[in-house]
Amino acid sequence: MSQENVEVVREAMDAYNLGDKDGWAQFMDPELETFPVAEFPEPGPRIGPDAAWDFYQRFGETMAGSKLYETAGFETAELIDAGERVFACQRTPLHGRGSVEEIEFKLWGVHTFDQGRWVRTQWFLERSDALAAAGLSE
Repeated sequence: MSQENVEVVREAMDAYNLGDKDGWAQFMDPELETFPVAEFPEPGPRIGPDAAWDFYQRFGETMAGSKLYETAGFETAELIDAGERVFACQRTPLHGRGSVEEIEFKLWGVHTFDQGRWVRTQWFLERSDALAAAGLSE
């Protein structure tokens, strides 16, 4: 089942990048818990697929609203099977406006599944923290 979870994450992120909310949400449990990084100004989980989608959309709008950078969307850069969890790296290339150099912004997520349903996502700023949360090591 765990490799199937990796494929679910891949398919859901593809749907997200196409703006297909229904295609994305079909994989989510109705009580999906989404935990932003601990440093995020609005602490606490988002409950349900609608709340998670809205959170991701606002995050993307914030990134796109930068005066220094324009974004090129989210890319799934890495997926690792961890049984009922999937470790993922989400990469956002930020193309500089004018003479500003391009950089990339990465977040690491641990996506938890229960009987094939995506029930929880926790985001991290540090790869090592996400690996530990997924029960993995470098």
